[in-house]
Amino acid sequence: MPHHDDDHIGARIADHRKLRQLTQTGLAQRAFVSRGTIAKVEAGLSPASPAVVAAVARALEVDVTVLNGQPYLSEMRQDRLDRLITPLQDALDLYDLGPDPAIAPRPIADIAADIDALCASTCATEYNGVGTKLPGLLSELITLNDLLPTGPDRQRATASLSWAYWVAFKFAYRLGYHQLATIALERMGWMAEQAQDPLLLALRLRYRSAMLLRRGNSLMAAKVLDRAHQLVDQHDDRGSVPALAMAGTLHLAGAIAAAQAKNPDDVRDRLELAGKTAERIGRDVPQIYWASFGQTNVAHFDVAASVELGRMGDAMKSARRLRFPADHPKTRIGRYYIEMSRAHVQMGRAESAEKFLHRAREVAPQQARYHPMVRETIAILVRRQRRAPEGLASLAAWVGM
Repeated sequence: MPHHDDDHIGARIADHRKLRQLTQTGLAQRAFVSRGTIAKVEAGLSPASPAVVAAVARALEVDVTVLNGQPYLSEMRQDRLDRLITPLQDALDLYDLGPDPAIAPRPIADIAADIDALCASTCATEYNGVGTKLPGLLSELITLNDLLPTGPDRQRATASLSWAYWVAFKFAYRLGYHQLATIALERMGWMAEQAQDPLLLALRLRYRSAMLLRRGNSLMAAKVLDRAHQLVDQHDDRGSVPALAMAGTLHLAGAIAAAQAKNPDDVRDRLELAGKTAERIGRDVPQIYWASFGQTNVAHFDVAASVELGRMGDAMKSARRLRFPADHPKTRIGRYYIEMSRAHVQMGRAESAEKFLHRAREVAPQQARYHPMVRETIAILVRRQRRAPEGLASLAAWVGM
């Protein structure tokens, strides 16, 4: 099995720590984590939670993606995704250059249908189709948006362009191009303002909060989510299903932010608010603003928050009650399996951890292949065993280890 002992987050942390001339104790003090945690992570014997990675990255003055080893260029070449990044970068730079005289844009209804199809592909983690079609659609929409007079068609074009930037954000973010993802997210907000859609603006802030959490800035993430709630309150019908679903989604994001801040009381309060919102809707709504919300999501985030808090017993108890409906988004199910694998690794249950990794691969393969937590979990499972089982060896080879 092609595995390199120095190809894991802990080894990269050790390398950068030494470059900064820090001891493990010195790094632990700067990052506000225990020395034992640093030692186990550097040895590759304990998983580094996103909060720990973010804290260490901040202390070492490097980006989180550096410690995660992203982007994974060799795997992207195998999937033919690497060649899609430059065209996307070029398309994102067209935003303020005016209409392209070489483009004769189609009617907005036709373009909007193509954007909806890309959003659906993004939710299904089908990256190849997204990367090949998105740059051309961005160029076409930018030209159309500049040519249309003020009115319903132009408002629809700006909304579609905002969704195109959302697709660009998700595509770049999941492949580890976080700076490019940040640019796309800013463009999304700019167009959402022109579309005059407070829920779209709130959704953009929800993803901004996720990026802040990845950097370990739970305080700023909470502030961003508070602003997003204010935007939902500006909706014409605050009691509508879309407005309620967006508010519930923000409550769940707030629960994760509170969990990262190690505030269990705030976690409980936000989950309760989300649960009450789900009760008002009365059913799971899987595709509201290309996001899902309902009691299933509340149950999932209850598990995720417990894992983030380190309460593995509570997480396992909640997980036993969780069942996903057939139409639940694949990315959510895949993320749940990734979280459960991490939890089982922390409890020393190697066989169960591997089982959940296989499930994550089955339900959302490209999400799993490019998720840093999957790679880290596989690496830890390999190092903890004298000989990797065939299934684990297959997973390691699949992600490029």
